[in-house]
Amino acid sequence: MNFAEKLKELRKQKDISQEQLAEKIHVSRQAITKWESGAGIPDIENLIAISSLFNESLDSLLSEEKSLISKREFLYESRTEYDLDSPKKIDFKIGVAHEVIIEKTKDEKIQVIAASNKLAYLAQQVKVKIEENKKRMDVTVKHAADLSDIAASENLFILVRIPEKFVADVEVYAELENLKIRDITFDEIEFSGKAKSVYVANATGLLELDTSSNLSVELNRMKGKIDFNQFHAISRLAFAEDTNFYLKNAGRFTKFVDKDAKILVGKNNKNEIAAETDLIIELNGWKSEVQIFQAE
Repeated sequence: MNFAEKLKELRKQKDISQEQLAEKIHVSRQAITKWESGAGIPDIENLIAISSLFNESLDSLLSEEKSLISKREFLYESRTEYDLDSPKKIDFKIGVAHEVIIEKTKDEKIQVIAASNKLAYLAQQVKVKIEENKKRMDVTVKHAADLSDIAASENLFILVRIPEKFVADVEVYAELENLKIRDITFDEIEFSGKAKSVYVANATGLLELDTSSNLSVELNRMKGKIDFNQFHAISRLAFAEDTNFYLKNAGRFTKFVDKDAKILVGKNNKNEIAAETDLIIELNGWKSEVQIFQAE
């Protein structure tokens, strides 16, 4: 069974329309029609979304297709690799980019890949500097003078791959459109700076979001804890309906609300955290709200 047939069968098994599927993975209905008719195959990000939604491995979805995982997603890439031999606290200073993706690798090298479809001189325009001591590693992504912040915000993608056996604490400072964290178990990832959207898939650990920008956050099979440390911000958090979650409001003049803007937790929740809780959501900061959505 090829991908088109597999997608159509999975959608019908779940009893959802093409339009409903399109909404769930944030694409157009026309894209679903194209994929189910065999006129095209989704890019890697949409394949991961489909895989997570239907709980099907990528290998299963693409069993009769040529491998897309090894196929280059971008026209231009610049790759930096560095051997690790022990867990370290890793501090990434990335600056301006369109998207940052963090994932694990089974290799023992940390990989920082700058990629773009439009920045043809990427190797000269983006440099990665790595400094290491016994317990810490600092990774700085530097832009050349001829790469403007506007060009970077529209066209620069940074993929960070961390060795699976050495995943520890990670700090990321960046100004982004999108932050994506996928297929990784970590102690803590702390993001600071600016972002518009955060997407987490198949991940376990503590995620801290230290930003005053309004966020759209989507969690797809995340376990652990997510902390919103925000000031004067209104954010949206969506996760699967069957997630067992606990809301902890620890900020001043902060609150959780539902999709109809009705208050769920307006002061510190002192209830016991159930043993079966998958996800703890904590809101810190000042004069901020997090709107909770549970997807079907």
